[in-house]
Amino acid sequence: MNNILICNGISTHKDSLISLNILNNQSAQLLKNIESRNCHRNYIVLGKTNEELRSKLTTELNNYPNLNLEIIMADENFSFVYHNESAILKAIANENPIPRNKDRNEVVFTVEELLNIEEKTVYIHGKVSKNESFSFSKIVTPRKILEKIQVNGQFKAMYFAYPMGIFVNETALDAEIELKTDKIQIFNETDCMLAKLKNIAEEYENESCGRCVFGFEGVTQINMILSDIINKKGKTGDLEKIKQLANQMNSHTLCEVDSVLATTVLSSLNLFDEEIQNHITKKSCEAMECNKFVTFHILVSKCTGCEECIDSCKDEAILGKKRFVHVIEEDSCTQCGKCISACEEGAIIRAGLTKPKCPTKPIPCKV
Repeated sequence: MNNILICNGISTHKDSLISLNILNNQSAQLLKNIESRNCHRNYIVLGKTNEELRSKLTTELNNYPNLNLEIIMADENFSFVYHNESAILKAIANENPIPRNKDRNEVVFTVEELLNIEEKTVYIHGKVSKNESFSFSKIVTPRKILEKIQVNGQFKAMYFAYPMGIFVNETALDAEIELKTDKIQIFNETDCMLAKLKNIAEEYENESCGRCVFGFEGVTQINMILSDIINKKGKTGDLEKIKQLANQMNSHTLCEVDSVLATTVLSSLNLFDEEIQNHITKKSCEAMECNKFVTFHILVSKCTGCEECIDSCKDEAILGKKRFVHVIEEDSCTQCGKCISACEEGAIIRAGLTKPKCPTKPIPCKV
């Protein structure tokens, strides 16, 4: 007979409440299944904002007088860490959920595991026609996932969020994977994988507890290097440095949180090394998502000299007057994009390495 059982009811991702919704809808069955395990002590860990669910579970517990179960209300701001056994035991003891090591989780179960749910439900968002939840077999191919959704544009990659932390592109659509995450993000040709990796790394910076050197310093250094590359300050050797950091993190971090970021970084660089490297060697963002690698231009053939873009530019980077083709001063432009929204003629475009021919000073309009 096991001594302890812990049900982790804290949602890993705030925009994907899969487990929490299942728990809310099947709470009575969950309690019944927990009782059948015959553990001496049982816990359900919820976020402090889930008071209504706590009240519901407390009422339903009256139907199980022999079940020794306590509902723990914990701080869900660091949601990733509750996958770690040592951290969630700290929360139960009313201490900060700081992980001690990468324990083998023998007493912590997800809601789906305790309910013996055969399928895995995930929230899919990004470049899809609609952000929504889908259910799949726990062992699934990425192609099966794509068959259920409608991708906007040309499929480029999908990201399986924490606790998986891997990218998949078209080269591995038929390789089976075990689906463990609650969230998948879809990318298309308009997405820069450097920018997406930076967004993910920032999320981990908020989740890292800072207790171990390789975890905290690794996450911090990775974010600093990625920021330099995005801001056109990347140096030769930066990607190799990130790979070395990630490998060290995988070996030496105290918990799964920071090591999953390391796995994510290595997965991204394995698939998109050339695209990310081009930001350093060619000063180019092929998706034109990174603003520092993009310039804004006003087309002579479309500009009517209406001055709408001038009024929208808080940086005063646009020169011109009525009935004259306006000109953007690149040195003053901060690439905010407000001028594009303001121009009803569609005369303002973004450009990467290839630039359109534009006048250096305002000239009379041709339209």
